[in-house]
Amino acid sequence: MDYYTDVSQSIASDEFYVRMMESTWQCMEAEDPAAKQVVTKLLKDLHGIMQKLSKGGDPVIATKIFRDFDLNQNNALTIDEVTSMLSKLQISVERKYVQPFFKVLDADNSGCVELEEWIAFVCGAV
Repeated sequence: MDYYTDVSQSIASDEFYVRMMESTWQCMEAEDPAAKQVVTKLLKDLHGIMQKLSKGGDPVIATKIFRDFDLNQNNALTIDEVTSMLSKLQISVERKYVQPFFKVLDADNSGCVELEEWIAFVCGAV
C-alpha cells in the first residue's frame, strides 16, 4: 500500500489519480450515471439474446446454455466466464463495465453467478 500512497502524493489531482487507478485496475470507484446506462443496456442485450436462445426463457434450455459457458464445470460462472460469454455472443463491452455488470447478475454477491441466479435472469424480466 505504501507504493500507492507515494504515487498518490506525487500526483497533483485526486481526480486524476482515481481515473488512473480505475484505468489500471479496470474497475470503477463509484457508480456513475454513464456506467449505470451501459450496464442496463448490457443486461437488456444479454437478456434479449438469452430469451431467443432459450426459446422464450425455457429453464431447461437456459440450464444447458449455463453449462456450455461454465468452462470448469463447477456450477458457477466466474467473471472470466461471463466475459467470455459476452465475447462469444458478440456483445461489445469495455472491460471497466464488466465488473458492475457482473455484480448485477451475481445477486447474492458470492463472487460467481450460480445456476439459480442465471435461471432467474434468463427466465425473468429485466
